[in-house]
Amino acid sequence: MLNLDRNSLPELDSMLLKKQRVPLKIIAFILLIGGIFCLMNPFVSGIVLSSLVGVIFILSGISLAFVMFNNRNGNFWPVLAAIVMAAAYVIIGYVFMTNPAVGIFTLSVILAALFAVAGVIRLSAGLKMRGIHNGWLQSVIGVLDLIIAVMFITAGPVASVTLVTTIVGIEMLFSAFACFQLAQFLKSQV
Repeated sequence: MLNLDRNSLPELDSMLLKKQRVPLKIIAFILLIGGIFCLMNPFVSGIVLSSLVGVIFILSGISLAFVMFNNRNGNFWPVLAAIVMAAAYVIIGYVFMTNPAVGIFTLSVILAALFAVAGVIRLSAGLKMRGIHNGWLQSVIGVLDLIIAVMFITAGPVASVTLVTTIVGIEMLFSAFACFQLAQFLKSQV
């Protein structure tokens, strides 16, 4: 998030942190507007989200092919695997961009799988933490994650779009508030 790299980290001072406040506020404002838009108009934001993910897939495929072509070292199978993966990324990105419904439903299935896995992990952590203070919260969150996964799996097309864009919108709002708080913290510390 912050514009830091290996060279600027040793020189980290108050002026460098002060310069990061404006980009953080810009990112926070964009996230805030995007989050509100996702919550207010889920269908249009679903199309935009699917198209954006499609563009990211296409750019990932192109960059993977470019990097693999420039860094090949004579091994045939890794190059072939990278070319196949790059082609798959570009094809998936094209499908997400040209058919947003397929893209948003695919995102719905991915989110359902992530919530299901997170729910199982949290339930197992909750069982292991039974004797620890507030360890039961892991089990509660695990059950809630599994309920959300079931909601994704059993949702119809309209509900699926609404669920995906609502979760993305809420995440964008929380990220916006975190960026605003970090910018305010940097202002008070510098």
